[in-house]
Amino acid sequence: MSRGVSTVEEVWAQAEEALEASSKRAEGLLKQLASMSEEGSDASLFAHRHLAELHLEDNPWKSALHLRRVLHHCNDDDVLHALMGLCHALLGNYRVAVRSYREASNLAPQTPWYHHNLGHLMDVALDDALGAERHLRRAYELEPDHDEIIGSLAHCVARLGDLEEARELALLAREKGPCNPDHSALLRWIDGGATDEPAAPASVRRPPSDPVVETVQQKMNEAGFSRAEIERATQLWSDMQAHCELRVTKPEVLAAALEYAIAVVERRPGCTQAEVARRYGVAAASVSARFAQIRNALALRPGDPRYAASR
Repeated sequence: MSRGVSTVEEVWAQAEEALEASSKRAEGLLKQLASMSEEGSDASLFAHRHLAELHLEDNPWKSALHLRRVLHHCNDDDVLHALMGLCHALLGNYRVAVRSYREASNLAPQTPWYHHNLGHLMDVALDDALGAERHLRRAYELEPDHDEIIGSLAHCVARLGDLEEARELALLAREKGPCNPDHSALLRWIDGGATDEPAAPASVRRPPSDPVVETVQQKMNEAGFSRAEIERATQLWSDMQAHCELRVTKPEVLAAALEYAIAVVERRPGCTQAEVARRYGVAAASVSARFAQIRNALALRPGDPRYAASR
């Protein structure tokens, strides 16, 4: 006998599983969940939020429509405002994007990338270097070692006429990010007198902040891992992305798998997948699956010299 129509809970569970597995079924299930859920319910908000993330780069306008529905009920969520800012930046609606990033930075003033994205837009898209400066300096205070933040501040300071400080910052940006050709171009522009031609295009790229990196850095720091071990986890994630395309639907799962991978490399006693999963608030089976993916893709092994902090 047929069981009849699936319940909201069943479709929600199926959608979560599909997202976790990066399945092509995810979008269809999320649309089904959105259509059958009461507007403003947890299920509806879950569906629209994830549909927004799925369409962020290929259709930012559709993504913005989904985000608007979620923000109507969750207007105090800084991440949603930041995503809305990114959507409008990709669409070229820079003034709207600035409003969204400003709201995100007001809600989470200790998040450096909100200040950076706000200041970057004001500088290169709205031609307001003076207004951008305080936001970029705040981003630099909060994240003083990231080359793109330093480079953005250098560009802004040069436009304001302080070429000496701008050059010092550009040199620091190149030192922190030696593989980024933008920093050398920025330095040449400054050395040439920072003419009216901007060193960077007035388009806005996707911000380099990475929720997987942010999560693993925070959690590993809380767990007492050394700075070197945390850096190895970040390097592991970078190498993994270079080997295969990964859809990040739940950053906590990948972050937990990265931490466990470093624990395996370092031969940390007593570190289990179940314990790591508990601290990250995810299922141990999900961590196990992602760790297996990392181990197989990179041929990871205990004591691996590529990722051992003592190398």
